[in-house]
Amino acid sequence: MVTAEKTLQKEIGFVVDAKGYLLSLEGLPSARINDIIEDDNGNRAIVFSIEKDYVRVLLLSNILSKAGDRFFLSRSKLLFSLGEHLFGRIVDPFGIPIDSAGSFPKGDSALEFDRAAPGIHTRKEIDQSLQTGITLIDTLFPIGKGQRQLLFGPTGSGKTTFIRDVIVNQKNKNVICIYVGIGKPFSYIERFASSLFSRGADSYSVIMSAFANDITPINIITPTAGMLIAEYFADRGRDVLLILDDLGTHAKYLREVALLMEMIPGRQSYPGDIFYQHAHLVERAGNFNEHAGNGSITLLPVLETDIENFTDLIPTNLMAMTDGHLFFSPTLRAEGYYPSIAIDQSVTRVGRQTQTLLQKQLSTRVMVLLTEYKKQQEYTQFGTSVSLKTRHVLQQGALAHELLRQDPLSNLRYETQIIFLCLLFNTFLSHREASFTKKNREKIITAIQTDSRLEGVRSLAKASGTTLDAMLKELEKNARVLESICQP
Repeated sequence: MVTAEKTLQKEIGFVVDAKGYLLSLEGLPSARINDIIEDDNGNRAIVFSIEKDYVRVLLLSNILSKAGDRFFLSRSKLLFSLGEHLFGRIVDPFGIPIDSAGSFPKGDSALEFDRAAPGIHTRKEIDQSLQTGITLIDTLFPIGKGQRQLLFGPTGSGKTTFIRDVIVNQKNKNVICIYVGIGKPFSYIERFASSLFSRGADSYSVIMSAFANDITPINIITPTAGMLIAEYFADRGRDVLLILDDLGTHAKYLREVALLMEMIPGRQSYPGDIFYQHAHLVERAGNFNEHAGNGSITLLPVLETDIENFTDLIPTNLMAMTDGHLFFSPTLRAEGYYPSIAIDQSVTRVGRQTQTLLQKQLSTRVMVLLTEYKKQQEYTQFGTSVSLKTRHVLQQGALAHELLRQDPLSNLRYETQIIFLCLLFNTFLSHREASFTKKNREKIITAIQTDSRLEGVRSLAKASGTTLDAMLKELEKNARVLESICQP
C-alpha cells in the first residue's frame, strides 16, 4: 500500500512510440529539457525535447523499450563523486570507474547538462602560458591558460602523440589534465591510459570515455560530463587542461539523433543548432577571476577530418568558436616531422599576449623567415637559378625547420627553447647546414641546459625585459663554447 502511494505521488509518462533509444512519451506535464526520468527497473533516460502532445527522451541505458512502458519523473539527479581520487583512473560519463581499480566514495555532485557559461564579470585576461615543452607551440603558437585551441587533421597525422606529450609534460606544473574520449574503441583508451600513467601522469590526470559500442545518448552527454570535472577543479582555484577527443564524432551522434527525430536538417544534415550546442559547451572554458574561483580551463577540442580539407561545416564552426587552431598534416608526419603541425595553416589568437618580449620578437622573426622560405622554395621548383641571398634564405629556412623538430616525449624548458632557436640568427649556425644541427642537437641542448659557461645566457633568457638583439649579442660572445662541444 505504501509503494502504491509513493507511485501516485510521481508524475508518470507512458511510451507511445519507440525508435531504439529515442522514445516519445505522453504525460510528464512538468518535465523540462535535460530532466532525468526512470522506469520501474531504474533504467534512466534524459528529456531531449518537449512537443505539444508528448515529450521525447533519450535512453541512457542499453535496453529495448516498447509502447506502454512507463517512466517516472525523477527528482534525484545523476550524482558524481568528484575529487582527487579521480586521478589515475578511467571513468565513464556517469563517473563510474571502468578500470577495475576499485570503487569511489558516494557521489555528491549533480551532473548539470545545461550549465550556463560563466559571464564576462567572472573572467579575466589570459596572461599565463600553458607550457607544453614543445618549441613549435610555446614559441610560435603559444597557448594561454584559459584559451580554447582547436586541434584538427586526418587520421594518422600525429594528434594523439601530441596530446600524450602535452599531458605528460604537465608533470610538476600544477595543471590538472582531463582527457575525454568520444566514441573510441576500448582498446584505444586502454593503450592511451597506459602511455600516460606509466610516465607519471596518473598523479594529476583523469580519463573519461564513452565507447564506440555505447548507445548514442551516452556519447552525446560525454563532453558535458568531462566539463563537469574540469569545472569542479577550476572552481577550487586549479588550472585545468581539458581535451575533448573528438567533437567531429560528437557532431555525428547529434546528427543521428536529429535525423531519427525527423527534424529539418541543416547543412550536411547536421541539426540547425549544432553551432549553438558546441559553442555552449566551448564557452564554459576560460580564465576566471575571484568571482569564479580563480581557476582556469584550457580547452583543446579535437577534430578528426577525413582529408586535408577544413572548409566543411563542423571544422569552420569549431574554428569560429575557438581562439585558434593547429592543423596536423599526415604529409609532415610521413616525412618524420614532429610535431607534424602545418605552420602556414595554424594560428593562435590570444596566446601571444602571454609571451615575454624576447619570445614575441623571436617568434615574429622566425615566422617571417619561414614565410619567405616557403615562397622561395616554391619559386625554385621551376628550376630557375637563384641568387646568393635566396640561397641563404633557403639554407636558413631548412635550418629553422630542423631546430623546430623535436623528438616525441621530449620536454624543453622555455629558456632552452629560446636559446636554441636564437642560434638560427647567430654566426655559430648561420653558415651551417641542417645536417650539422641534426648531428649535434643533443650536445647543444645539453650545453644550453647545464654548461656553467652559459649561465649568463640562461639568466638573460629568463629575464622579462630582454630583447632579441641583447640575446643575440650575448650568444655571440659565447659562440666558442658551443663550437667546442660540437662535431664538424
